[in-house]
Amino acid sequence: MFRAVRLASAMLLVCLGLVFTASAPVSAACTCKQGELEQQVKRADVVFIGTIDAVQTDGSDHTYDITASRAYQGTPERSTQVASAGGRNACGLGELEVGTTYVFLATGAEAPYAADSCGGTSLANPTKVDKIEKLLGEGTSVEPPPPPEAVLTKVEDSAPAGFARTAAPGAAAVLIGLLGLVVVRRLARR
Repeated sequence: MFRAVRLASAMLLVCLGLVFTASAPVSAACTCKQGELEQQVKRADVVFIGTIDAVQTDGSDHTYDITASRAYQGTPERSTQVASAGGRNACGLGELEVGTTYVFLATGAEAPYAADSCGGTSLANPTKVDKIEKLLGEGTSVEPPPPPEAVLTKVEDSAPAGFARTAAPGAAAVLIGLLGLVVVRRLARR
């Protein structure tokens, strides 16, 4: 009986060890604390509102194609990108929904900017936008780039063809038509 109790105790310890070992990766996942919005804004290089146009997934990493509409900090282009690393400790944003508008608090000097769930990126609801505007002002509209200007390109430098050269194909067609008419009349007389 003493042996059975020892065996049961050993089995219990092994099972508890498995439970703690199996749950370790879950507890090692994203452990950041979001903090206050003021801190998130200070850490961000760009703060803007944008709508997700497309999401590319590479393993657990995501890259979002975004149409930016209003910038509060930094100068994002109208059509820009934000990348979010996935993985166990990356605290990525996940697969954001296409067509949905978000407030992005991201880092980086140029696109693709980097963002994660700890940085403060979230849905662009009125409450979040009001808080951002209280901190950073009303922001500026992100306009699309102007269309390219038309440029006149000369095809060649020579003068246009003269009247005789331009009229020659038409005159040839008239002559062929008249000859065809003469042939048809001669055949009709027979």
